[in-house]
Amino acid sequence: MIPIRDDNPTHGTPYVTLGLIIINSAIFLTQVTMPHDKADAFIWKYGFVPAQLTHSEAEFKAELPGHAPIVPAVDRTGRVRVDPFGRPLGIRQSIPVEAAAALPAWVSIFTCMFLHGGWMHLIGNMLYLWVFGNNIEDRLGPILFLLFYIATGLVGNIAHTFFEASWIPLVGASGAISGVMGAYMILFHRVRILALVPMGWYWFTIKLPAWMFLGIYIGVQNLFPAYFGRGDNVAYWAHIGGFAGGAAFIFLLPKRSRPIVARRAGPGDDRDDDADFVL
Repeated sequence: MIPIRDDNPTHGTPYVTLGLIIINSAIFLTQVTMPHDKADAFIWKYGFVPAQLTHSEAEFKAELPGHAPIVPAVDRTGRVRVDPFGRPLGIRQSIPVEAAAALPAWVSIFTCMFLHGGWMHLIGNMLYLWVFGNNIEDRLGPILFLLFYIATGLVGNIAHTFFEASWIPLVGASGAISGVMGAYMILFHRVRILALVPMGWYWFTIKLPAWMFLGIYIGVQNLFPAYFGRGDNVAYWAHIGGFAGGAAFIFLLPKRSRPIVARRAGPGDDRDDDADFVL
């Protein structure tokens, strides 16, 4: 499911949320305009390789080339090469080791939150950040929201390292955004979320209570594949850790009161009546 909007108006301009969207987008545009080899080194330098946190610098540099991804070997016509038994052949990619080790892990664990692996990765993350982030910023205030965002991203990256100390760069704001969603689950669990649901060639919209939308996100889209180990290079534990961190932190942080406004007919914000399904 893809969130489109929520029935939860804010009471000010979410400057930090907008700023994060602009910064993430600008960095990605810079990245995609680089030559391929420089863009690759850029990802390895500013992305977070969890194994770097659990190894010494010498061990990390020595072992990293052996963990390079293996990609299919192709001939000049673009067809995958096979051995005499018909099994596809693979070649190990080269890794810019010096770039990967240029920054200590305690720096790249933060910088990786502002990198993305592709257009859909960026657009999806920024959409989720906009739908859910503006309301959390509205309740926490800009400075506290920014600290909250970075802290939950850090928790997500540490969780990923604990459960899966991988040797490939971790990039994306998903851990931090999952933290925002965890906080949203606590503060606005009854708010209606308008979501787009793809079913093959047929797409339709549905309105769900936030607790159900976010429950599907964390349970079906993250806990289930994390438990059964889907090998699709998605950092599920970063999402899970960030979500749990956001849900926990929001209890501890001071929150601004929301102005009381006259209600108009139509959907409200975080009122207590049960949200319904609207197709």
